[in-house]
Amino acid sequence: MSIATLSKKAQKEQERESARAYLLSILSKQNKPTLYTNLKSVSSSGMSRDMKVLAVVEGEIVDVTYYVGKLDIGTIKERNGQRVIRVGGCGMDMGFHVVYEVSAILYGYENRGAYTIQHEWI
Repeated sequence: MSIATLSKKAQKEQERESARAYLLSILSKQNKPTLYTNLKSVSSSGMSRDMKVLAVVEGEIVDVTYYVGKLDIGTIKERNGQRVIRVGGCGMDMGFHVVYEVSAILYGYENRGAYTIQHEWI
């Protein structure tokens, strides 16, 4: 079935599953899966942050912001010609929050799966 004939909900679910499969494929190549977050902007109220999410795959830096956004963690935005993910909230490490949520979606909450992916700020 082509994407054009799918309902919006089905299309979104297909994109989400595709992003999930892609992230699993690149993170499984790492001995210790790690995602890196790069803070690009904080709103004037301090209630939202724009960040990029990166991974190192076979020695190359790969921007995975789009795929993380497709998992419904934050909102994908364009900022100064760069794709970023906008995450709302304050009072905690929002980079860790993003990576924790990605890990929970990919590996589940059982057996501490949500802590499988390591987080680093750059």
